[in-house]
Amino acid sequence: MPSQGQLELDVRALSEESAVRALAVVVEERGLLAEASRCPWDGAELSRAVSAGDLAAYLPPGRPEATDGELARAALEYAASLDEDMASTVAEAVEYARSPMERVDPVSLSVTVLVVVLLQTEVAVKRDTRGRWSFTLHKRAMRDAALGRVFTALLSRLTGGK
Repeated sequence: MPSQGQLELDVRALSEESAVRALAVVVEERGLLAEASRCPWDGAELSRAVSAGDLAAYLPPGRPEATDGELARAALEYAASLDEDMASTVAEAVEYARSPMERVDPVSLSVTVLVVVLLQTEVAVKRDTRGRWSFTLHKRAMRDAALGRVFTALLSRLTGGK
């Protein structure tokens, strides 16, 4: 397995498509793909839920919307920083995503759903009795820069960078 520093460089070097593919592999390897497939919400519903909240404290002004690849890379970097087992899973996913594809390996789930499912202990999505979705972000002390980058990219993606 590569060093933590090398793994971060490998993740950052992934193309947009490869980063999303690697994220899907990590979600699948963690046994969360079925849960992600059953999510009753999508990125548009979460965007509406998030737009009602006060996000000024989390997003720098004028930041462009994060791309799928940026969000996937941020989530992969964070996942790799959690523990050795997860770092190994991310390293294998990166290798898989960079390898020549002999078959089509489409990711049918949105990157937003993949990230929220991967961060399920940090993000909660719930529906109230009136059918409206809410998005709750568990904010830890942001000493963990990797988690901060994931939250910033996720909120940027959900708000269109606004």
